[in-house]
Amino acid sequence: MTTNLSPQVLHYIVSPSQIHADKKMVAYDVWGTMAHVVMLCKTKILSKDITTKILTALEAIDKEAQNGDFLINPQKGAQLTLEAKIIEKAGETAGLSTHTARSRNDQVMVTEMLYLREEILATELNLLSLIDSLLELAKHHAATVFPGYTHMQPAKPTTFGHWCLAYCTSLLRVCGELQFVYNQYDLCPLGAAESFGTSWPIDRKFVADLLGFTNVWEIPQDAISSRGFYQLAIINCLNHLVIVSSKIATDLLLYSTFEYGLVAFGEQVSQRLHPITGSSIMAQKKNPDALELVRSMAPQITGIQQVVSGILTALPSGYNRDIREVKEYMVLALDKVESTIKVLDDVFSDLSVNKETALKLVKTNYSLTTDLADYISQKTHLPFRLVYKIIGQVIDGAITKNVPIAEITPDEIKQAANLHDTWINISQTELEEMLNPKKALEKRKHFGGTNSFLTLKSIQDKQKKSDTFKSWAISENERIAKSKLKTKELAQNIIDDA
Repeated sequence: MTTNLSPQVLHYIVSPSQIHADKKMVAYDVWGTMAHVVMLCKTKILSKDITTKILTALEAIDKEAQNGDFLINPQKGAQLTLEAKIIEKAGETAGLSTHTARSRNDQVMVTEMLYLREEILATELNLLSLIDSLLELAKHHAATVFPGYTHMQPAKPTTFGHWCLAYCTSLLRVCGELQFVYNQYDLCPLGAAESFGTSWPIDRKFVADLLGFTNVWEIPQDAISSRGFYQLAIINCLNHLVIVSSKIATDLLLYSTFEYGLVAFGEQVSQRLHPITGSSIMAQKKNPDALELVRSMAPQITGIQQVVSGILTALPSGYNRDIREVKEYMVLALDKVESTIKVLDDVFSDLSVNKETALKLVKTNYSLTTDLADYISQKTHLPFRLVYKIIGQVIDGAITKNVPIAEITPDEIKQAANLHDTWINISQTELEEMLNPKKALEKRKHFGGTNSFLTLKSIQDKQKKSDTFKSWAISENERIAKSKLKTKELAQNIIDDA
C-alpha cells in the first residue's frame, strides 16, 4: 500500500470518531492543565510571569471550548492542538513550558478520568430517575394481580408491583456498581508522566486536591498501565444495565401484544398512524419501536465490552497506543446507554396496566395450582410433594377437559387423594378462598412476599436506597464543582498578582 502522507503525519492522524470523543473532553483537558500549571508555580518550577501567560491563555481557550469554537487539528489530536493554542496565545517560551513534568500519557489519562467521573454521576442520576418512575408504578400497583411466568408459561400469580420491584432491585445493584467503580478509581494519575515519574519536585497531592480526587494514583507504572481499565469497569456496569433493560423490554413487548393485552404504552412512546411507530400500510398498527431499540442495546454494549477487553488483553506494561482506541467505544457506550435510560423512563412514566385482563388470566391459566397445594399441605400436614401429585392429577384432568380451575370440586380432590391412600377433607369455602388470587397473594407474608403491606415496605426500602445513591451523586457533583472553582480562583489569583 502506498501513501503520500509522511510517517509523522500518519502517526498523528485522528479519526472523526476520536475527534468526536475528544471534543467532549476539551474542557477537562484545560482544567487538568490549569491545575498542573498552578502546581508548577506553587513548587517554583515555573516563574509567576510564565505561569501568568499560560493561565491567561488557558482561560481564553476555556471560553472557546465552552462556546464550541475549539477545533481539533486531526493531524495533531486534542493534546497537541491544545499545546499549539497555548503557544499561540502565550508565546513560545511560556507555551512550551506548560508540558514541564508531564507526559501526554498522564495528561490524556487525567482528562478522560475527569470526564468519565462526571459521566458516571450523570448516568447514576438518570438511572435513579428511571428507578423512581418504577417505584411510583410499583406503589400504584402494589396489589394489582398479575400473571407470573417461567419458561414463558403461566407459573404463579404475582403483582405488577412486584414485577416493578424486581427490576428496581436489579437496577439499584447497577447504581451500587457504578458507585463502587467511581470510588475505586478516585485517583489522580497526574505526575505519573510517561510511566515512571519525574525528577521535577512536583506536588502530586496538591494537584489531586485541585482536581477533586480523593487520592493520588501512587505507582506511576500502575497508573499508566491501567489506562483503559477504568473505562472497562464502567462498560461492565453499563453492560449489566442494558442486559436488565433488554429483559424489561422483552417482558413489556410480550405483555403489550394483542394476545396478552396486559399493558399499553402512552402516546409519547408509540402512536397509531405515526410515521415511525405506525405502519405505512397497516393503519391499525401502534408499534413499540422504542422498546425494540432498547432491546437491541444489550448486544451492542456487550460487543463494546468484548472489544475493549480485547484491546487491553496481553498489552505489555507502560503505555501502548492500542489504548487510544478505547476512548471512542467508551463514549459510544455512554451515549447509547443514556438514550436507553431515557426511553425506559418515558415508557414507565405513562404505562397503563390492564388490571381486568391480568386478573382474568390468573383466574383461568391454572397458575393458582401451587398456592392450592401449599394450603392443603399446611392444613393436613401431608408432605408437599405428595399433595403436589394429588393436586397435579386433578389439575391435569381439568386442563385436559378444558375445565377452569375455579370449577374443580372438593370431591375431585378427595378422589385423587384416595388413589394415593390419603384422606384430604377440604370444604368448598376453603377451595374458593384459595382460588381467589388476591387472597392467595396476601398469604405470602414472608420477607419480600406479595402481601400488600410487605410490598409497600419493600417499596419504601428501595426508595431509601435510591435516595441515598441520589444524595451521594449530588454531593459528588457539588464537590467537583467546588474543585473546579478552586482551581480557577487560584489561577486568577496568580494572574492578578502578576
